[in-house]
Amino acid sequence: MLDRFLKSEKTDWIRKFVLDDRFMIILFVLAALITVFHIEAIGVALFILIVSFILVISDDLLAATLPFLLISETLIKCYDSFDYFIKIVWVAAPLIAALIFHFVHYRKPVKTGRLFIPVLMVSVAVTLGGFGFISAKQYFSLVSFYYVFGLGFGMLLIYVMLNTYIRTSREYSVKNKFTNIMIYMGLFAVFMILEFYIENASQVMLYKGILYMQWRNNISTFLMFAMPFAAFKAVKKPSYIFLSLILYIAILLTGSRGGMLFGLIELIMTLSILVGIDRRHRWAFVAIAGGIVFAIVLFVQDFFGFFGATFGRLINSLSGGENEVRLGLFERAFKDFYDSPVFGTGLAYMGKRDVHPSAKFALCWYHCEPLQIMASLGLVGIAAFSVQFISRIILFIKKRTVFNVTILVAYLGIEMMSLVNPGIFCPIPYLFLVTMFISIVEYVNETDDVTDLTDDILLSQEKEEELDDLDDNEGDVIIPVIYK
Repeated sequence: MLDRFLKSEKTDWIRKFVLDDRFMIILFVLAALITVFHIEAIGVALFILIVSFILVISDDLLAATLPFLLISETLIKCYDSFDYFIKIVWVAAPLIAALIFHFVHYRKPVKTGRLFIPVLMVSVAVTLGGFGFISAKQYFSLVSFYYVFGLGFGMLLIYVMLNTYIRTSREYSVKNKFTNIMIYMGLFAVFMILEFYIENASQVMLYKGILYMQWRNNISTFLMFAMPFAAFKAVKKPSYIFLSLILYIAILLTGSRGGMLFGLIELIMTLSILVGIDRRHRWAFVAIAGGIVFAIVLFVQDFFGFFGATFGRLINSLSGGENEVRLGLFERAFKDFYDSPVFGTGLAYMGKRDVHPSAKFALCWYHCEPLQIMASLGLVGIAAFSVQFISRIILFIKKRTVFNVTILVAYLGIEMMSLVNPGIFCPIPYLFLVTMFISIVEYVNETDDVTDLTDDILLSQEKEEELDDLDDNEGDVIIPVIYK
């Protein structure tokens, strides 16, 4: 009966619909309702059912990507909520069953991927972290298992699964579809920030400045993931550059110092690359950049008046006048490395909680990726993560296309944010998303005939001109300043 249902014409229509922009808008609205009414627990259950249904009826993992990202965004507001969510962990049962069904029913030949060895090296380094130093009680704790397995062999398994199951027959462009998914993710982050400000409008009017939000660094990370995808879509339609600017303004509204600084670096990097590679729209981008600078100069007093608090905190932190806790963690990282230089102190080592008491079911972070690797994983970790980082960069630049450049800038964005936050050391969703980047790039590099960046740009622009008057099922994300 199930087999007949999966092969029916109605199910085939559903498979196509869950990859359509109309379904993505429905998901967006559902996530918005969850945020507005603060019903994250109900949202988790609902989106788990949606993802589970998609995994059963479709062999295309991309269809389940947006609901996963949207619910991940809503949950960043639930800080220190382990005790609550552990009580409803049973809602994950349908997802586990659907994953098992998906991997069995739609089984494919295993594809390990080009970066299997570097990821394996990291898995070994993470697993051996703290060897001979950390206590057995800490190493075999539940929080340790989540992070050690999630950052190590668990992510290796995810990488192999993604590489294996990303390869399926499609009637659409993976590059275009994934770009749209990332843009929807970014737009929802903007919605979350605007909803927060509307909800607290009285405080905005009172203080005439940005509001404190505990989840500012997490939401800024999502926005930095999305910003390059919006910006590089300007190769097809220059108006998309304004969407990337909207995403950066949203970052400024969070009050995140890391987002303000590294988001600006990412934006400048993106605009510079666009000016360099897109001859057709080069002067339009230059004019836009000039207009932005002129607007800031013209309204400099109002700009710094509203965002001044973040600038002040950023300058204080750079000058060493603030963040005694963060500086204390940095100092402790070198001490911990000295105490255990080969394998480090281990990810689950909690000996630095006197400097920074972390939330329940969270590591005691150093809040800096290089120091986290050095102190927690030692020389073995430094070697493994260095090989993995270099291998990723080589993969992204080996085949020069607009999509690969987009992925490269987005990846560098999360790496920059990880210099001042846990970032990429969070298995779900950040490292998972980076792993998906890698698998998709590997797949696209194998299946895409374009090998030259200039040819890719010209081909994209020619196709866009041909589609301007057509109702394309893969249509672009619909926002006020963007036409379909």
